[in-house]
Amino acid sequence: MSKQLPLAVALLLAAGTVSAQSGKVKIKTKPGRNTATTAPAPAATPTDWSVTYAQTITPAGLKADLDVLASDAYEGRETGKKGQKMAADYIAKAFAADGLTGPVAGSDNPYIQHFSMKRTSLDLAASTVKVGSQTFQGKRDFYGIMTDAFATGAPLQPVFVGYGIKEDKYSDFAAPTDYKGKDLILLAGEPLNGQGKSLLGPDGKASAYASATLDGLMARRKGIFPLGARSIILVMPTAAAYSAVPQAFGQLMDHDDLTFDGAEKKASGFNILMVSPEMGAKLLGTTPAGLDKYRQSVAKAGKAVASPFKPAAATAQAKQNIEPFTTENVLGYLEGGDKKDELIVVSAHYDHLGVKDGVVFNGADDDGSGTVSVLAMARAFSQAKKEGHGPRRSILFLANTGEEEGLLGSQYYTDHPVFPLEKTVTDLNIDMVGRVDSLHQGKGDYVYLVGADRLSTELNTLSEATNQQYNPLALDYKYNDPADPEQIYYRSDHYNFAKHNVPIIFYTSGLHPQYHKATDDVEFIDFPAMARRDQLIFHTAWALAERDARVALKPEFVKTGFVPTPADLDRYAGTYGSPQIPLKITFTREGNALKAQATGQPAFTMEAVSPGVFKFDPAQLRVEFAADQPTFKLKQGGGEFEFKKE
Repeated sequence: MSKQLPLAVALLLAAGTVSAQSGKVKIKTKPGRNTATTAPAPAATPTDWSVTYAQTITPAGLKADLDVLASDAYEGRETGKKGQKMAADYIAKAFAADGLTGPVAGSDNPYIQHFSMKRTSLDLAASTVKVGSQTFQGKRDFYGIMTDAFATGAPLQPVFVGYGIKEDKYSDFAAPTDYKGKDLILLAGEPLNGQGKSLLGPDGKASAYASATLDGLMARRKGIFPLGARSIILVMPTAAAYSAVPQAFGQLMDHDDLTFDGAEKKASGFNILMVSPEMGAKLLGTTPAGLDKYRQSVAKAGKAVASPFKPAAATAQAKQNIEPFTTENVLGYLEGGDKKDELIVVSAHYDHLGVKDGVVFNGADDDGSGTVSVLAMARAFSQAKKEGHGPRRSILFLANTGEEEGLLGSQYYTDHPVFPLEKTVTDLNIDMVGRVDSLHQGKGDYVYLVGADRLSTELNTLSEATNQQYNPLALDYKYNDPADPEQIYYRSDHYNFAKHNVPIIFYTSGLHPQYHKATDDVEFIDFPAMARRDQLIFHTAWALAERDARVALKPEFVKTGFVPTPADLDRYAGTYGSPQIPLKITFTREGNALKAQATGQPAFTMEAVSPGVFKFDPAQLRVEFAADQPTFKLKQGGGEFEFKKE
């Protein structure tokens, strides 16, 4: 499962348009939520062949495949690397052995969908920041992410923002300032009072901002990310905190940028540097003692105080390496019967994180578990067809590459579909189904479902009824709540189908301490629980393939064909701000389309629904302009926000 959110979605979530929060989320009670569902079961058929073939999905069979794909020999299956290509070959041969067809025309291997990419990596040790006559070196004086904004060397535009915190009772951003394109310098940790207690935490206890770690940085995201700044430069409080940066921020730093070959150059991303106290002081034209004095002045005042610093002139130089490469999705196709022109997709991603500092990240659960589940279902459906009980609709078994790098394989497939998306009924996506998480310890008979009700009420009804009919599991909808902070709906390959209005269900057993760690190994997999989950997914795919009518979209996701007039689009054009959230959106007309762009981010095209009403389905975003005044309402995830033209 990817840690990344699609850019437009991440922007809106960071700005708070979805009411994401830390900690536990209150879930509305409804049948099937956190318990076994009670939806009425469909009438049993005289011979239910799905039972026969679901039973071919066994713990032993799943383990046999996973022991191979999640072994050290496959080198963590990193996108574009040797291990990923070995895994692609294994999956393709398995599909062929099962009698599936390779549907990719023009490929050297009909089971393989090749595509070209570029990998941009940062040579941090060769990157520098020069302050006056002093040169600071990457991996010695600073760590982090430097984008192509500094690839040819560029002067910093430093602005000191204290602790970088924006809260009602404490804000380093009280004075209106334009931070667009600036490089924000802020202190790690949190403001304390004269007794050394937190000014922000309950009863003086440490707040979410306290730790000089990635968690402490992410606690600041709602205040900082929407500002349109170019960089965050986080000054570590002590030498010990700085020496711990490689561990405390490792997941942030160890990431290459993968882009499609020939794609339009995207806007430079966010630069994030974690710097030593000495480098931070030098950037601010002071000393570490001067930084301590600032902290003491905040403690004495009990609130944010004005900056006493005059940042020094500085230039940053990022050393980047660019490598072209190819990667591949793997496709196996089972032709259906009388409804063979319609398609069910069963998907998972087979890539993982590769090798880091000589340690293999095997990704047994993420997403070796989903990959071998797809293989098991392919064998089950293939056997059913060989024995005269094949599905009415066709089924595409899709193993995606590049998911960990931003859902790249599924993006490529949905942008270059082998089968028309308008004929694609559903995507059932499987990612991390091999564990029992901390909320279900000792109770493996559960699975999290995400997205079943987002685009299609009929799909959700079928899903719950199918579960009730066959040895029901507890269907947990925690991650389906739009306010859930994990925002999993946007973080695996089903999202690329959903943004094209293909109904989806995402299946997972949830997060665990080994997620994206080198310890995500086969020894932790609960194969009996995994087999039961896979059997439910198989039954659901069977039901979707056999029903007379395909599941219908909700009315709001059906294209209306409405075309607004250029005069109306011109009336909506302009920049709007909201008193509720720190976000500005600019609308422009391009031909007969309305484009939206939030501060410092790429533009995206809104779809016209009716006069004054537009939507952006990839983020389930809706905009409703007032008829008689320059305002609009933005609706997303159950939230509603007022915007007014500036």
